[in-house]
Amino acid sequence: MAFEKTIPLNEFITLQRGFDLPQDKRVMGDIPVVASTGVVGYHNEEKVLAPGVVIGRSGSIGGGQYITTNFWPLNTTLWVKDFKGHHPRFVYYLLRSIDFSQFNVGSGVPTLNRNHLSGILVADTSY
Repeated sequence: MAFEKTIPLNEFITLQRGFDLPQDKRVMGDIPVVASTGVVGYHNEEKVLAPGVVIGRSGSIGGGQYITTNFWPLNTTLWVKDFKGHHPRFVYYLLRSIDFSQFNVGSGVPTLNRNHLSGILVADTSY
């Protein structure tokens, strides 16, 4: 099914870069620490409330992770800060359908710049 109207990704959702958390600063807890490749450890403090959607920003780009518990997204990720009324699970599947490799700005390490993603056209499901 084709959608009649599209909007830029930055009007559909807001992406934000993850947060630094070196391993030596992590305190054992039950909060998942999410990197571009998935959960890489646990901490005692969350930065984002569930549900969450994360994509790889550096190292492994794109993909997509749907997080069902509060979590700490690392700086190797982009996470959805504002779903703008869209269901998080729908946003997850939408982001998984995008080939982010065409937006790679890294030379040695694959890297996404969220500012370059803002103009990606996605289906406007608000009508």
